[in-house]
Amino acid sequence: MKRWMWAALAALVVIAAGVSLIAVPKGPEWTSSSPEAVAEFQAGMDAAMKVYLDDAQRHYRHAVELDPDFVIANLFAIDGYRDDEERRAVMWSVIENADLSQLTPRERFLVETARARHEKRYEDAERLVDEYLAEYPNDPYILHQKALRTWGRGDLDEAERLNLRLVEISPNWVIAYNQLGYINMMKGRFAEAEEYFKSYRFIAPDQANPYDSLGELFITLGRYAEARESLEKAIEVKPDFWAAYEHLAIMASFGGDLALLEETLERLRAAGGPEPVVVGVECLKDYSELRSAGAWKEIVDRADSICVEGFREGFSAVTTHLAASKLGNWELAEAMEAGAQQLLEKAAKAPDRRSSMAVRGILLHMEGVRLALQGDLESAEAKLREADESLTYMETGIAVFKLQNRLALSEVLLAGGQDADAHALLSKVRSVNPVLVAEFEDAGLKELGLKRM
Repeated sequence: MKRWMWAALAALVVIAAGVSLIAVPKGPEWTSSSPEAVAEFQAGMDAAMKVYLDDAQRHYRHAVELDPDFVIANLFAIDGYRDDEERRAVMWSVIENADLSQLTPRERFLVETARARHEKRYEDAERLVDEYLAEYPNDPYILHQKALRTWGRGDLDEAERLNLRLVEISPNWVIAYNQLGYINMMKGRFAEAEEYFKSYRFIAPDQANPYDSLGELFITLGRYAEARESLEKAIEVKPDFWAAYEHLAIMASFGGDLALLEETLERLRAAGGPEPVVVGVECLKDYSELRSAGAWKEIVDRADSICVEGFREGFSAVTTHLAASKLGNWELAEAMEAGAQQLLEKAAKAPDRRSSMAVRGILLHMEGVRLALQGDLESAEAKLREADESLTYMETGIAVFKLQNRLALSEVLLAGGQDADAHALLSKVRSVNPVLVAEFEDAGLKELGLKRM
């Protein structure tokens, strides 16, 4: 999507407010005896569209407070009570016992699919989606849901088609531009991804997420100054947009800017960041400093840290595995691989295939690193190539990890005397992020420290 089209896009967004969609359910959209509850629920939907998920949950909860029998508000609010089983049980009872005859077609669909997924009848849930969209093909709410689930399964072509359809029938459904940006990013079509993210920013300049998404892309491409400017803008628009702080910290870690990492952590604390986000950035800071200093023994001594336990923070876990392998602590390295295998088995049961692909890539990378440092270069090469196939550019953390895995593979190839293959691979990495390759070259084309043949 080219820049000259932005004005047309803006016009479409304005026009769309007055356009009636064809083949959508008629009448009131949401069923509640309380107009105030409906208004709160809709405010939650609007916040979710902006990816202001904490705000969305506050609105959904308030809608339930105003009308405890508001079925769809209960359905949308229940995810906010993951640590409150008693409250979840009450809310699920409302959903499970809802009289479907009193609900709109869209609400009936949402309840029926929720029940099917709750009972792990995933094929029935997918069938219900197809049946509903066959009758109401232009309902943007459900088209968006299907696009997200298709993307989660890794069917990028179908997800792209659905989001393009969503933009066509509802141009003010701006989150579709965000999804199209990520889809193109995952496909390695970075110029197209940039155009979609910039279109998203142009259409929704008052929202934080467009700037954050664009910042993620710039980090992946090594355009750190642009990334920082975009992420700072996201925070300016919404000071509690925690993802932007996380991405600033990731950028600082990958770029070796420990001062920025410290500054970001302090700003996050001062802004009242939630405990899981603060701990994650604290872990990233601590392990970035230790890795930069080559403090491998100290890293291994912290193997039972909260940062490493359960792979709470991926960088810390991967760094600990690298330290164990460098020091020849094979027992710890293999124990961490076993932990990653358990995580993979759990992730594989989830409908979202992207998470299992990422965990599989991390596991294969760790196995490849260990094998390389044990001297089995042939097996290490096979594992790192498999890791590369599993990892995608789906978000900045995994995207840069994919590139770093390729650098490790390049070192293995060089160690095995496959110089031409190694430099061909480095050329591919350079075409995405030349900064990472320059740093790798400055380090003597070594990260693992393998001996050359």
